[in-house]
Amino acid sequence: MSGTSLDGLDACLVRETLDGSRIEVIQTLEVSFPEETQHGLKHIIETGHANLSDLLRLEIEYTDAVIEQCQILIKSSKDPISVIGFHGQTLWHEPDIGSTLQIGFAERLSEKTGVPVAHQFRRGDMARGGQGAPLAPLFHEAHFLRDTENVAVLNLGGIANISLLIPGRPTTGWDIGPANTLSDGWHQIHRKQPFDRDGAFASSGSVHQELLSLLLADPYFAKEPPKSTGREYFSPAWLEKTLNKLPPLDPADVQATLNQLTAEQVQKALPEDVHILVVCGGGVHNTHLMDAIDDTVDPLVVTSDTFAIDPNYVEAACFGWLGLQCLDNTQLKTEKITGSKIPGVLGSITNPTRG
Repeated sequence: MSGTSLDGLDACLVRETLDGSRIEVIQTLEVSFPEETQHGLKHIIETGHANLSDLLRLEIEYTDAVIEQCQILIKSSKDPISVIGFHGQTLWHEPDIGSTLQIGFAERLSEKTGVPVAHQFRRGDMARGGQGAPLAPLFHEAHFLRDTENVAVLNLGGIANISLLIPGRPTTGWDIGPANTLSDGWHQIHRKQPFDRDGAFASSGSVHQELLSLLLADPYFAKEPPKSTGREYFSPAWLEKTLNKLPPLDPADVQATLNQLTAEQVQKALPEDVHILVVCGGGVHNTHLMDAIDDTVDPLVVTSDTFAIDPNYVEAACFGWLGLQCLDNTQLKTEKITGSKIPGVLGSITNPTRG
């Protein structure tokens, strides 16, 4: 799995328990993007423009990095690998027109590893009238649902998504808005570093209430789920448009306000009867963001370590699990999550040539 933050490729070996109710993470591996590949992908994601030759080259480079990563994990496994769940890299997500674009050369990955590859998880859902996102709530239900406690799972990636796991009710989940995408971009501009380590820059500032109010007035936040979004919407230009309505602000205050924006959306998404908020994704390492959430919401806030999955690898484990569901041709109920008209299989299987 690699998200829109482009901070690396996350992979893990997972095993489904015998009753299919949980996922066991056996081994994890994170690798960095080749720098040129990262810059090329970032340009496309931020601008929406690509030379077709460059796009094909980037797909090969991206896939070859995934191949190398998968080969390491395959060699380390004591058991044969049933399937590789391959999300690919999202370049553009546009639910309003019913389409999304993830690159990744699944056939090349399958041939080089000799393992079936499940891929293109989102487009089938969109063909059935869904938004193709978020898909993580399906996995969250399989792993984090408890019989006696109401649990919410919050993923703090480039975009924040939330899942509500209430016993006896259908699982719901949606993208609540930006998490790391805006704060990382702002930090890169003003501190020349890829992200705000430990939230130190944000901690040196204060929440600017007028800026926060203007940002919260965006119509996306008022939309009812199912809904999904991405960096295409919550872009640097989106933030700049609002900042232009105000006198120049201290950059550290803007950094702090962006974290509070995420915290406010988390609070808005949580029903009163949620007992535990489980947090995962890269944002768990931002102390200022985590403190903002903890200070704003009512439930007990824990990281996914409490439920036996490293917060950095929940999404990778999710697509491993989705790969197994695709291999088994399992029809997943996405209607209350993505808005699809009917349940369906997520993804397609590409098999390697057998000699």
